[in-house]
Amino acid sequence: MNDQAERLREIALNVKQQIETEIRQELKVTRVIVVSSGKGGVGKSTLALNVSINLCIRGQRVLLMDADMGMANIDIMLGLVPKYNIQHVVQGKKGLKDIIIEGPEGLSIIPGSSGMVELANLSSSELQKIMVELGKLDGEYDYLVIDTGAGISRNVLTFLLAADDVVIITTPEPPALTDAYGVVKAIARESGGKNLYLVVNRVNDNAEGIMVADKFRLVCSKFLDLEMKILGHVVNDPLVGEGIRSQQAFSRMFPYNVAAKNINDIAGNLISANPRTGIPSEGSSGGIRKFFRKIVDLVK
Repeated sequence: MNDQAERLREIALNVKQQIETEIRQELKVTRVIVVSSGKGGVGKSTLALNVSINLCIRGQRVLLMDADMGMANIDIMLGLVPKYNIQHVVQGKKGLKDIIIEGPEGLSIIPGSSGMVELANLSSSELQKIMVELGKLDGEYDYLVIDTGAGISRNVLTFLLAADDVVIITTPEPPALTDAYGVVKAIARESGGKNLYLVVNRVNDNAEGIMVADKFRLVCSKFLDLEMKILGHVVNDPLVGEGIRSQQAFSRMFPYNVAAKNINDIAGNLISANPRTGIPSEGSSGGIRKFFRKIVDLVK
């Protein structure tokens, strides 16, 4: 009798553990990170790609979405030729899972569509269609990194306002810093309670990277009353261009150069800034579904 009772207790415990595991899996959310810049040509897509790959190397499941509508280039940067892209999802010909392609280190990529003017001016219903498809992937990935266009067009601003985590890329040049500040100002005017991160690209050395980032942070604090969190900087290195010309991620080609180490630091800081525990907590990213709900509210 004692053996039977012990066996029943063991079965009950196993059932309880299985139920708890299933509940935790259902509660898992994907952390959505939107990457943007004030102006084009500052290395936004290169950074988004290389940071995403570094996260994969760290054991994270990452989905990189090329949302630079009309000027998509993530697939080109890797020498990939996708059969389908986001245009097929908008047209209802394919589901989002049908167009995902695999990149280096197990990175999953949602290819955009280069040169398609209609994608650069998506209607509210078309944007909602993409978001619904994205919502189906919640929990399947640890990170959804969205590489948007530069500036503050309607579509870009919608992504920025819906995200809990926004990474702004700039270079030390005054025009880039001014435009980056304009993006942050637009976000601050429309939405609060957001994690805003800064990366300064193409600095001459570490000292310049730290100085520029700190000045930008102080300006945002003084005039916009918001906190910019510094993710790091990337030193200007000719090997970055070599990677682009070779259609490979430079951080994989030259993992021991200074710029690649900078990328590694940025990825580590991104994880540490808001580590994904698998269970959403108050103040943490609410996942793709929450992101989708915000998109719907914004485009109504």
